[in-house]
Amino acid sequence: MDHPPPPPPAGPGYSPAVRGIAAASVALGYFSLIVFFWKPFGMALGAVGLVLGLISLAIRNKGGLHGENVALAGVGICAVSLSITTALYWGIGFVTWGYRFW
Repeated sequence: MDHPPPPPPAGPGYSPAVRGIAAASVALGYFSLIVFFWKPFGMALGAVGLVLGLISLAIRNKGGLHGENVALAGVGICAVSLSITTALYWGIGFVTWGYRFW
């Protein structure tokens, strides 16, 4: 008795290195939240993580082994990190030096 062939994968199969782009986005987002007080470095990490997450979403790479959307989580974490960091930098600049952006 012959067994039926296995079903094809649900989406495009990516190598572990390409799936790592989405995981790097999450890692950079978390790390940028930790080092937000290093003014240019925290924002740079968040921006790079956001770009990596958006690239991963653009090529339809979810990043998870079982279909988890790690890329979307990375984009969300980096967006939150960038918005918090920008608000803090603006607020501190306004309070200490009187910067106005409007």
